[in-house]
Amino acid sequence: ARRMAELVGEEPGGTVGYAMRMENRTSPRTKILVVTEGVLSRMILDDPELPGVAAVIFDEFHERSLDGDFGLALALDVQGALRPDLRLLVMSATLDGARVAKLLAGAPVVESEG
Repeated sequence: ARRMAELVGEEPGGTVGYAMRMENRTSPRTKILVVTEGVLSRMILDDPELPGVAAVIFDEFHERSLDGDFGLALALDVQGALRPDLRLLVMSATLDGARVAKLLAGAPVVESEG
């Protein structure tokens, strides 16, 4: 989040904010919120409709964790039951894109070579 904020010439908490356990840098101007997997799960459990959220991006998904997998499962459930407009993006430099695409109902796979 710090690097993303720097790229737009701001400090975290402006256009780009972040939230993690015990620390939160957001404002009414925040458009991009970088959160930990645990915070994402808590957000979904607190309000499954995820008001104000257009997309959830899972970056570095190859660094598998129970929290990350749980967050994706919750996001898929929200998308399927409440928010068909919610966009989900899974990114990884090393993960098998076809397997993840199948999990995401045949989502397109975009590949980029270095």
